Formats: sequence, structure tokens, C-alpha cells
Amino acid sequence: MIKFIRNTTAFLTILIFIGFIVYSCSKLYIKQDFRQTYGTYNDSIHQNSFENDFFKVHLKNGDVSVLNEWLLNDSKDSILGKGKLFDFNRNEIKDGSMALEINEVAIIETNQLEAIKSKDKERIAGLSLLTGVNLVLDAVCITNPKACFGSCPTFYTNNSLSIHDAKAEGFSSSISPALEATDMDALRTQTSGKEFHLTMKNEAFETHLLNELFLTAIPKKKTEYVFHDQRNKFYKSNHILPPKRATIDGTNILNKVLEIDDQEFFSKTDEHDLTKKEEIYLDFNGVSDNTQGLVINFRQTLLTTFLLYSGISFMGDEVGDYFAKIETNSSIKKRLSNPFKLLGKIKLYAWNNENRQWQFFDEIYETGPISKNLIISPISKISTKNGQLKIKIELTKGLWRIDYLGLTEIKEPTLVNHIYPSKIKTLNGFPAELEKIINDDEKYLASFPGNEYDFMFRLPDLMNQDEYEVFVTSKGYYLEWIRSNWLRNKNIQKLKKMLSNNKEVWASLAVEYKIIEDEMEDVFWNSRYTNIK
Repeated sequence: MIKFIRNTTAFLTILIFIGFIVYSCSKLYIKQDFRQTYGTYNDSIHQNSFENDFFKVHLKNGDVSVLNEWLLNDSKDSILGKGKLFDFNRNEIKDGSMALEINEVAIIETNQLEAIKSKDKERIAGLSLLTGVNLVLDAVCITNPKACFGSCPTFYTNNSLSIHDAKAEGFSSSISPALEATDMDALRTQTSGKEFHLTMKNEAFETHLLNELFLTAIPKKKTEYVFHDQRNKFYKSNHILPPKRATIDGTNILNKVLEIDDQEFFSKTDEHDLTKKEEIYLDFNGVSDNTQGLVINFRQTLLTTFLLYSGISFMGDEVGDYFAKIETNSSIKKRLSNPFKLLGKIKLYAWNNENRQWQFFDEIYETGPISKNLIISPISKISTKNGQLKIKIELTKGLWRIDYLGLTEIKEPTLVNHIYPSKIKTLNGFPAELEKIINDDEKYLASFPGNEYDFMFRLPDLMNQDEYEVFVTSKGYYLEWIRSNWLRNKNIQKLKKMLSNNKEVWASLAVEYKIIEDEMEDVFWNSRYTNIK
């Protein structure tokens, strides 16, 4: 489930978010322990998480209810059940029948798959962490559980069965309802047809909640390129200039970044410091003085996946408490201004010939190790010298895979079409309703492992152009199905030290990751849901 962690990939985001939570709680509540901040640890709430069925409802006021029986009322706005209710300090305040309004629920924690996986329980699914569940995947990942496959929704433009053909992965950092986000991706696809089909798959043990989906189609000539930047602004170009030189630490990597293909440049992590940086240097010749843009095709390695699953394993049976806190404390969420600070973004610099120094012009980040992200970073107010331009790329060792680098003169397109789907066809799963994904509202399409949906879009007629360049925008979030073997290594103190950037703990994580780094890729790709029999 880790564009923290889990993605599903994904996956540093949740770690840093909760790091801020631990830090902020200490400030807000005079350095109290997290359990005192959230409520005292109570064995009656957390006991038998591995052996017995449980259904825990974390409320926005800090209370938690443990239900033995439950059902939705007819209007599906309340949970009716029997069990116990505990207050903020985890003192029992009620035992018996109760009704809990869904609007007052922060997060639900359960190990009962049947509790969430049905069409009439989508509101429950949208709030539920499946925790401590025993899945077949545990056997597949038993030798390296921190490399298990994770993915937010993956998008395809053909009938390929290969995960490596995924054109995009949506909202990769949105690991809870409070972190719902909008994500735009280039599909690297051109079409001149009147209909366009996009397949969305859930290929991980996660619940995906899709709120909105639409295409952006930009008309162009066959000889033109269209790109978008980190601010979702579009640019056209006629020609891409390859670098004449590409080096890192004096090593030539030009053959790795000249084409959009499977030849990627990536480094291994530093064995002592997971945040250590490295620099790529590029030289371009024949550059005009017009506005230029650096084109980059990239994705993440599995470092953030490892860190996400490490953090979740340290949370143990308190994982629901932590996720509930993300949902309920607005003052803490306001402190999350830079969740990627620890490992950092990819920073871009151009050499300024006038003042003889490197000039920063952009930074980019996209969560997720599956599909590549093709974007452009505009370079303004930089004069070339005899048509020569030097670029420096600063990135964290072992965090990024760089597939392509190029330079191009850019201009803005005159027409941008936003198109919502006209039809949905369910290929695997519950029948989907179009109204759930054509507006940014309270309705969601819930997708479970193995579900597939085909979206059909009607494109406008092309006027004096040859084809469309197509981009997809998805809004939503996802919830992990937290494996039972993650929860058996609970260590709250180590979690706190990890997230406060304790040098000793981070050094131990660097050593641990180094041991399994070479096998991470094989375990990750081979533990995808569709590979499980």
C-alpha cells in the first residue's frame, strides 16, 4: 500500500508524517509519551490481535470501541454493535449495545476481511485498516517481509499482463483518508481515435479509494512533444537535445540516460548513511537562449518501501492508534509542511556563466517504484555560453532510478482538454458506478486486491492537429492490509528514535537495508497479488 510507501508501494511519507506526530505531541502535551497523548495502553484493546477476530473503531474524540458484533444500519451512516467503549485514557465507560456514527469515526482496525469486502460496505472499507490478517503473501515474503509488493492504483493503456507495462500509479503517498491527494501522470501515449480506454488495477494487498479520475488530452503534431511539470503546467517542444556528457563521480553514465527504455542509472545506498547525496553532471551543446526545460524520466527504488514497512513493524499492535492520530489532530497535520525532508527531493541546478556558480532552478519528487514519471523542469533566466549549458542533479544515493535525461526548448500549448470517463466496465470486482469518480465529493470507488476496471473516454475531434498526448489525473487514497508478521517486531522506542533521525538507529537501518538491498527487487515483483495462486 507503501506517485510512504507503499506504494504500495510507497512509503517514506507515513514514516516522516508519524515522526512529526511523535515530535509534535511532545511539544503540544509537555513531552508526554505518545500513549499518554493518545490514551493509556490497555491490554483489553490490543490483546489477542493475532489469534482472535477483532473490530476496533477509533473515534475522532479519541475514544475506541471494541465490538464483538456489528452491522451497518439501513441508511449506512452508523455502525450498530455490541462490545465495549473506552475513553481517551482507555478506561472502560460502556459495555453492551451501541451506535457509532460513521462521520465520527477516525479509522477502523480489523482482521476480518469479510467485514469490509462487499459492495454495501464501501463506507466501512474506506476507513478500515486490515490489521494482523494472515495472507498467503506472508509465505511468499517470509524471507524478506520488508520487500513485499505494494502499489497504489496502477493504470494501463493496453491489455498487457506485465506490471512493468504500467503507465502510471496514482496518489502514491496517500496512505490514509487525511492524506488524500491528487496526482497527475504522463501516460506516454498518443492517440488520434475518438475513444480512449484506460485500465485501472489493484495489484496489491490494499484497499484503494478512488474519488476522481479524468484525462488531460493536448492536441499536437506528430513531430511535437508534450510534457508537464511538478505544478501540472504543460509545455510543447519540437526537438529534444541529448546530453553530450553525463557523469557521476567521474564515471560515464551516458548510455543509461540517452533513451526511454529499461536501461536505468541507479546507485546502491551508502552502508552507513541512507541520506547521503550524490551528483550527476550533464553537458549540452547547441542550446539556444530561449526558455529551456530539462526532461527527466525516473522512479524510486525500494528504499522507501523498506522504511515504510520497518516503521509499521515497530508500531506493532498500536498501528491503529497511530493512524487514528493522523486523522484527528489538525494542529499536527499543519506541521507536515515537508514530509520528504529526510531523504530529500531531486534538486536541479544550472551553471550560471555570469556569476560563475550553480543556480538552483527546480526540485522534483514522485513516490513509487513501479511506473516511471516523465516530467519537465523549466529553466529560466540562464544564459548559455556559445550554446553550451551545464546541469547538475543532486539526489540521494540508492533512492532513485533515472531512465532518461534531455533538454528542449519549450512553449505553452494553446488548448488543454479535461475529459471525464463516459463509461466504466468492471473486468473483475463489484459493478462500478460512474458518478463515484467524476466529481471531487464524498463518493468513492472502492477497489480490492485483484479488481480491474476499464474506463472509456470520448475525445473531442482533432482540429488541424494529428493526435493527442494523454495524461491521467487521479484523486484518492489507499489503506494498507497490514500483514501479521509485520506486527511481531513491535518497538515503539526504536520507532521514535528512527523518526527523530537518531544517528544510531538510522545507521542500523542502513546496515539492515544493505544486507537485503540486492534481493529487494526480486521479492517485490514476485509478490504481486496476481502472482499469488
